[in-house]
Amino acid sequence: MPKFLSCRSAQFSAFALPLLCGSMLFGQDSKTYVVAFQQQSLPANVDQLVANSGGKIVAKLPEIGGIEVDSSDPNFITNIAKDASVRAADEATPTRLIDPVAQDAADNGGTYSPTGSDTDPRMPDPLGHEQWDKKKMNAALDGSYAIQRGRRDVRVFVIDTGADQSHPDVAPNLSPQAPAGDSVSFVPTEPSIQDMNGHGTWTISAVGAPINGIGISGVAPNVTLVSGKVLNRLGRGLFLWTDQALVYAGLKHFDVVSASLGGYIPKCGAVKNPKQPCDHADYILLQRATQFARANGVLPVAAMGNEGFDLSDGNFVRNFVEAPGEVAGWVGVSSTGYDDGKAFYSNYGTSSVNVAAPGGSTRNYSGVPGSSAGICPHGSLCRLIGAWSSTGSSAPSNPIEVCTGPGGTPPCAEYGYVQGTSMATPNAAGVAALIVSQYGDFSSNNQNKPHMSPTRVETILQTTANNQPCPSPNTVTQSVNPTVDQLPATATCQGNTGQNSFFGKGIVDALKAVTFH
Repeated sequence: MPKFLSCRSAQFSAFALPLLCGSMLFGQDSKTYVVAFQQQSLPANVDQLVANSGGKIVAKLPEIGGIEVDSSDPNFITNIAKDASVRAADEATPTRLIDPVAQDAADNGGTYSPTGSDTDPRMPDPLGHEQWDKKKMNAALDGSYAIQRGRRDVRVFVIDTGADQSHPDVAPNLSPQAPAGDSVSFVPTEPSIQDMNGHGTWTISAVGAPINGIGISGVAPNVTLVSGKVLNRLGRGLFLWTDQALVYAGLKHFDVVSASLGGYIPKCGAVKNPKQPCDHADYILLQRATQFARANGVLPVAAMGNEGFDLSDGNFVRNFVEAPGEVAGWVGVSSTGYDDGKAFYSNYGTSSVNVAAPGGSTRNYSGVPGSSAGICPHGSLCRLIGAWSSTGSSAPSNPIEVCTGPGGTPPCAEYGYVQGTSMATPNAAGVAALIVSQYGDFSSNNQNKPHMSPTRVETILQTTANNQPCPSPNTVTQSVNPTVDQLPATATCQGNTGQNSFFGKGIVDALKAVTFH
């Protein structure tokens, strides 16, 4: 019989990981449930089974044997668990934007000296002088741009809060919303992909903002961007929407998925009855959806989170998996600052982090060579610049407005400075897209088939990353006020230069990635 796990907060040290229910998240009278069946298909009587159990099916995923159900019956799980076809049934686990506290760097301890703009001519567009992250990755005119800028038939699926469909650094490369194109919303209350938050516009521009003489340029400025809205205007969603997006990506044979979102799903070891299975239904379905996507040529890339946790510490987070980043089959990305050190907020872990990428870091901490304060390009405060949505509800600090009409008149577009593993992830995903563009099979007899094995893409991404050693000493200060910051006070790097808990295989390098052979 499948287990039932109540919704509560799991306490770790001085911090709490919210394990909210979908019903709590969205304020519903009924509750939202997820059911994983024994088989990776749906039983023939699934509609009658759910109805007899007191529920109503909201979404079906026959490819992975899962459903989303709404029910006001408090006995729904008990009822449906009686059927032998059911492996697990639980209240739906929410996803969210990766911790916005780290992204909003206005008051989190950063300082800088106005040293003037970085006038390095390596970046082609007007705000390129602020794109220190792209230059660190060698995604620049004298780097990967000179060899590979991405192919239009390579599609990167950015699952987030949507995209600003009119932004000049998004629209030219954005696939229209279905049925005209491939972009799609999985948020029932927001059927349009238009970004009502801002976060999704930032992440999608980091992957593939075009080189067009306006604003910024992305890591892979010539690829096709596809928006998958899985988070609402408040930056909230359900893991089942992420599952839907992964299945959709597999069916469409997208090349890369970039996910700057996350949550903590109970796993084996959480409070459980020994006579019952221990995996949460959301964990089961996310694993299946991930493997479905990979089997269809998709490489999923995810943020590791901004709580400063050591995800490999079995005593600290043993009862939960940071999802999707820690789920097998995903490339987990940690975040680095201007000095190439671990960003103060970034989660880390020996078995969790695969690669690192620039994500911004406004703080210095002891033990890392160099200093983030006072050496960043003017205005950035060691954060990263990206496009922002004109309909965004969550405005970034110190936004920049760029007007493209005659004499600087409208229409205008917004750009914002933020930081987080949310920012590191699309940087790494952009490099993965360049790898597919450079080495993939685009022959006429390979139409409607994967361009490249995800395993091969992942191997090149990790092999060409620049190894980054642990700092010396290897324990660094993440926070001087853990109670206020909600961050553990210190972080200890484990491993060697070739593989360690802070940086995985190293910091991604776009130029090395496209010159691997």
